[in-house]
Amino acid sequence: MSKPNKPYKQSKVVLDKKLSLPLYLLTMVCAVAARTAQLQTNVNFASGKYIDPSVGKNYTLWVLIIGFVLTALVLIFGESRDKVVDSCILLNPMRLQSDKLNSKISTKAGAVMLIMAFLIVFDIFLDLSKVASVNMELSTEDDPVFIFAGIPVLEWFVYAMAIVSVVTFITMGINIIRGDGLSKGNCVFLSAFAVWKLLQIFDMIGKYQIIGIYSEKVYIMFTAMSSAAFFICAAKLFGGFEKKHTRFWVIMFGYMSSIYAAVSTIPRYIIFFTKSFDDRFGMETPATADVGLIFASISIVVVFWSAYVYKDMPKLDLKGKSRWKGISVTEEEMEMKSIEDDQ
Repeated sequence: MSKPNKPYKQSKVVLDKKLSLPLYLLTMVCAVAARTAQLQTNVNFASGKYIDPSVGKNYTLWVLIIGFVLTALVLIFGESRDKVVDSCILLNPMRLQSDKLNSKISTKAGAVMLIMAFLIVFDIFLDLSKVASVNMELSTEDDPVFIFAGIPVLEWFVYAMAIVSVVTFITMGINIIRGDGLSKGNCVFLSAFAVWKLLQIFDMIGKYQIIGIYSEKVYIMFTAMSSAAFFICAAKLFGGFEKKHTRFWVIMFGYMSSIYAAVSTIPRYIIFFTKSFDDRFGMETPATADVGLIFASISIVVVFWSAYVYKDMPKLDLKGKSRWKGISVTEEEMEMKSIEDDQ
């Protein structure tokens, strides 16, 4: 009677890269809470500036710095080992090739991309409807005003890139839901999203000259910058142009864009319900597309922690004793080998 196989003992992972995910969640919650408190007590909404601009009072900044540094350290020094379960190896997603990883992106991420496309369209509609409403009031029979008059050329380029981004997110969503992941075409046209966000930043700089002194604009700008960097890195990874540190930057910028988007939008929505109109007069309404970014980036990043691939391990079974080998050997082959050795 053969003895039962002894279970394979795997050395314990001291620091798993997957710990960056709870760190991301903790950083987001703490940063949103700090930013909400900051808007409640230390911001003049009429001017958009801090009442006390000292660095020591900027609790949001300190939470973000500490959170990002800890997350980066976990990603740099953490491990991402494969797992062994009975006769199977669970290949760690961080070690999978990009094409296999791409096909493992959750269908939920595809749904988020479709919602993201709708939110961008909604933002464009709101902006144009505001301009149209003002121009319709100014327009008369004697002095007609074009319905979209007053929109600068740069903003038209912004809307054009936003529309290309909408089409890109729709096709991304469809491809992910079908199980194909991000296509080569998606990866190419994701550059339009980065251009759209960069144009938004240039537009903000043109309007506000020095963004740094405006409380709200800083986090809007950081959201645009980090999300543009994330989708460019994601396009490099899933488009087949991965470099040594591409996965690190995809994960890091994914975390950063999600957190910045949350810090930029959620506290301002909270202020809508906690402050009167007079107290918050001058506060800019958050862009709904930035709300979508909270989920769009992280929905792709989680593939690195959830897309384990099962692979059967080859097994050598000789006289009831089992051990793992790359080839299988029969008893007859072993007997022939011993005869050759005797000769």
